[in-house]
Amino acid sequence: MQERSRYLISRIWNTIRMSTFLLALLVVPLIISGCSYTAAPADLLQKPAIDKDKEKLAESISKALPQYSVLMVPHRDDFKEAIRVIDLDSDGTEEAVVSYYNEYSTPEIMVMKQTEHGWKQSVLIEQPLARDIAWLRITDMDGDGKFEFLTGWIGGFDSPNVLEVYSYKTKASRNDKGRWTLSPNQSIPYYLADTGDLNGDKLTDLVVVAESGSNGKMNNPTFVLITYEWKNNELAKQMKLKLPEDVNYYDRMLIGGVSADHQGIVLEGNTGAHSTLTYMYTWERSGLRLVYPNVELGLDGFSATPTASADMNNDGIIELHWVKEPPTNEGVAYANTIWINQWMQWDGKQGFKKIAEQYLDHTYGVILDIPDSWIGHYSMRMSPASSYGIVTFDYWNEAEQLTAELVTMYVVPVKQWKAVEAVWKEEERPYRMLATASGNHYLVSFKEEIPSDLPNKWHAKYEEMGKEVTRLSSYLKIEQED
Repeated sequence: MQERSRYLISRIWNTIRMSTFLLALLVVPLIISGCSYTAAPADLLQKPAIDKDKEKLAESISKALPQYSVLMVPHRDDFKEAIRVIDLDSDGTEEAVVSYYNEYSTPEIMVMKQTEHGWKQSVLIEQPLARDIAWLRITDMDGDGKFEFLTGWIGGFDSPNVLEVYSYKTKASRNDKGRWTLSPNQSIPYYLADTGDLNGDKLTDLVVVAESGSNGKMNNPTFVLITYEWKNNELAKQMKLKLPEDVNYYDRMLIGGVSADHQGIVLEGNTGAHSTLTYMYTWERSGLRLVYPNVELGLDGFSATPTASADMNNDGIIELHWVKEPPTNEGVAYANTIWINQWMQWDGKQGFKKIAEQYLDHTYGVILDIPDSWIGHYSMRMSPASSYGIVTFDYWNEAEQLTAELVTMYVVPVKQWKAVEAVWKEEERPYRMLATASGNHYLVSFKEEIPSDLPNKWHAKYEEMGKEVTRLSSYLKIEQED
């Protein structure tokens, strides 16, 4: 037992870090399945220096966890850690919330409370029929200072998915093993869920997409959207809306500002192997009104590749993610298509305005804002992978349907750079280093001279676009894994 305890404490120590914002115990993100920890270098396997309070918590967690249990992270959780510290009842003392698979690989949530005798297990949240946790949100829905646990359980093979709401002010009871547990205040079937202030009353609403079954004639199920508020320690239904049947399933939902003056919901659904449909609703007069797609504007909401709408500029408004093919993409296979990404914001009336245009490569974490001088005058194509190139930007002239190579971006592993640099110097290839991250150099090579086959009347625009090379590093962001 002592050997197992030392082993568990070591693993928890090796995943602890301090959050400067919460000053709380956090655990390095696990693989989403929760099956294993990311391997650590040998020089990091020593017990790290953490303060005594965190050390005591780590020891307490290792003792409280069932034998053979494994820490896990719910699949759809904004908090990417298995352990979080939060004051659940506003008494000034923080509790620790731990998510894990128990000895039977069943998911559970354990709350640890600080006492005069140290950290002790307080209550357990469990669902014996579940095989995983799809979604977890810990939030104070009605602003009374007592937090609610909204838990989306993935059912077993013969049981449905269910969303259960647990209130921390609910009196605990003992289960058949004698452990204190919280019983759910409410259980509802669900397919997708999210929380947010939907109606602008500064309180947290729950929005659930539920499957209402197949219609008998089509393979696609029918989905409904239901909104709830939390009143008197229970969910109160606000409204119910039948969703469009044009998708196979809905896989993303966002709640928040959809314009400068409107709250609403953005839904994204799968329509095929790669394609998606996006819907935007705004909250008006205790109900939802569809504002996108917009038939009058010729906007069908369809995308030939997956999209992920988001508040991409942190202005509190969700931007729709639109994609379009480069103008010279004719004849290019889908697998070799590089998409132009546009971020569009609803103006609260009839129109949509472009907030930004970007090149995105999630494999290498590249987010490149397209310079204003390029927009409407460029195309993109895939570069030969053997050269470490990921994208080539071409000058594009729509009037004469001509192109001229402008800039190529490369991602070169740091350990390979000396060899690549030697070749480039031998070729006298001009290049510019933009960034170094995640073991890679991010660079661009460019044309120093105007292509000889480009007509003189287009030289000025080509030169204008070429000058942006010196500023590309300021347009580039690299997404790194947490």
